[in-house]
Parts: sequence; structure tokens; C-alpha cells
Amino acid sequence: MAKLDHPIHIESFTQLLKPGESILWTGKPVKGIRLRDADIILIPMSIILLGFSVMLNYIMLYFESAFIFKFIGITFALIAIYIGGIRILLDADKRRRMTYCITTRRVIRISGRKKKLQTLPLKNIDRLDFSEEKDGSGFITFGSTNPLWPWLLGSFYMAGDDIPGMQMLPDVKKVFLILESQIRVELPATLIDKITAAGKEELN
Repeated sequence: MAKLDHPIHIESFTQLLKPGESILWTGKPVKGIRLRDADIILIPMSIILLGFSVMLNYIMLYFESAFIFKFIGITFALIAIYIGGIRILLDADKRRRMTYCITTRRVIRISGRKKKLQTLPLKNIDRLDFSEEKDGSGFITFGSTNPLWPWLLGSFYMAGDDIPGMQMLPDVKKVFLILESQIRVELPATLIDKITAAGKEELN
């Protein structure tokens, strides 16, 4: 069994276990305000966008342009403020309220002020990818979820009610290997022999 990163959280998940199910890993995302590799581009872009929107709004007000143009200028300013500041604060608050658990059958997540519970059976994960930051933290994405969402927007979007991935794990590679070992399907030797024989027959 893998070492539990946060044993104090075991009790929160033990009561959720099904017969024959056991905990392999529990953990929380990295805490606090985190600047990721993508922020090297995003923050300067937000500053440029904010400067552009301020100039645009000034011109629109000076020339008394139509409301639609003023609305566009204000929208650009709000987007810039969100990308450069609000996004980072919201992300830190969200990660503070999130806990993950990997069992022999499922991935479980408890998040938010209301302790929302979400589960994803390991058998439903048909694709597993991870992205790693320079400090070893990173994201794990499940299925066809676009890995750019958490990297650029600070969270997973348009993924429905399923758990689309795991955010900002302190040691993402270790957690990825735990999941990979559980998802990997070992084929019986007899089945491998049949597949090999069938392949040779097709070649002949």
C-alpha cells in the first residue's frame, strides 16, 4: 500500500468505502497562492490587455461611442483583472477546501464549503495523462478532458458531473503511478498467445 500523504483525512473516506475496497492514497492539492508555468505568459498578457482596455474605454468615453463599444472595453478590463488576479485567489481558496482519495476501485473527491462528494470508478478512466510543473506539482487528467483548462483557467470546465482530473498535487508523478498501476490491465498468458497466433495467421 502506498504511503498516505494526509493520514488525518482517512476517517473522512473510510466511511465511504464499499466491501472489499481499500484506500491506496489520500491527499490535498498544494495550498496557498501558486504561480504556474503558464502564468509567465498569462500575467503579462493580462497587464497588456488591461492597459489596452483602459485606453479603449477612454477613447470610447471621449468620443461618446455607442454602448456596445463601451461594453466591449469594460469586458476586456474585467477579463484582464480576472486572469491577472482574481483567478489566482479563487484557485487558492478552492484548493484549500479540496481533498482527494484513491481506492482500489475509485477516485473520490470532497470539495467546496458544502463538502461536495464526487466519485469516479477506475474502470471508467479510459485515458490517463499528467502535466508536471518545475517543483514536481501538477495535474492529472482523466478521459478526453482538455488538459489546457486547468493549466490556463485554473480549473476544469465543461466536464459535466464527473471528476475530470486532480488539481495541483504536490507529487503528481507518484499519484499518477498509483493510478496507472490500478488501471493497467494484465492480460492472461493464454490470451496473449491467442492474439499473437491470430496476428501471425493474418500475416500469412
